[in-house]
Amino acid sequence: MKRIIFLIFFTVIAFAGFGQSPPGKNALSFQYGPGFIARQDLVFSPFAHNDFSLLNTGVSYTRNAKLFQKVNLRFAGFDPMLTGPYEFTVHGELFTAYPHSFSLIDLDYRIGKGITESQKSVFSAGGLYSTDIQALNYAYGSTGSFGYYSAFSLGAFGTYGRQVTERGHLEATLQLPLIAWLARSPYLVNDDEFIENISSHSGFKTFMAFVGDGEMVTWNKMQTLDLELIYAFSLNERWGLSAAYQFEFIHVSRPRTLLSFRNSLYFSAHFIF
Repeated sequence: MKRIIFLIFFTVIAFAGFGQSPPGKNALSFQYGPGFIARQDLVFSPFAHNDFSLLNTGVSYTRNAKLFQKVNLRFAGFDPMLTGPYEFTVHGELFTAYPHSFSLIDLDYRIGKGITESQKSVFSAGGLYSTDIQALNYAYGSTGSFGYYSAFSLGAFGTYGRQVTERGHLEATLQLPLIAWLARSPYLVNDDEFIENISSHSGFKTFMAFVGDGEMVTWNKMQTLDLELIYAFSLNERWGLSAAYQFEFIHVSRPRTLLSFRNSLYFSAHFIF
């Protein structure tokens, strides 16, 4: 998993260094804030797992030139548990049950241009590439199961921005993935193919094997969307602050239904160069 995070990080850096624009048209942002998830995956359990977490962080790079470009990398960790911690025994030794653990990585790249523009507002639209990687550890007392979800998607986005005060800017963005390479845990959770995939004992090789078992899907099998609302405030020519609300929806029907609602609130500092 660490190698995967490093790989995604360097991908962000590569995008950020592509085609530098004049000073003042680039922005680097660091994000942090709370999040809430409600997730039901019938491959593993009929129960809906809910959790609130403060482990939501990210970094983004924005470039405004002839084309608008934005790269956004986010990480979140959730530890849902249906009941309070309970005790159990194994061979007479007492243990306390751990909660489940969900680690979520999102990488989005948007490229587009202004469609309509006025003195105080602009509407932009364009193409979207997104990566959604989820590592899922379900703990059941003395046993557990590992699960995964990975979606590499292409789609479209639309952004409406409006200047509301001299220094304040309001922005709403809808991201809509339309086609994706989707890899999920199998119906039996740990089938023969799953065991073969993890036999290398290498995190990167295992991840690539999981991805290789995926399939191309469209909206008839997977429905996802991201909605983001941002209020940004400019402190000076170099620095700014913002608050953002983000909603993520996922619905997948195969091999068993997955339904996920995720709400996040981010506070960010921006460096403009």
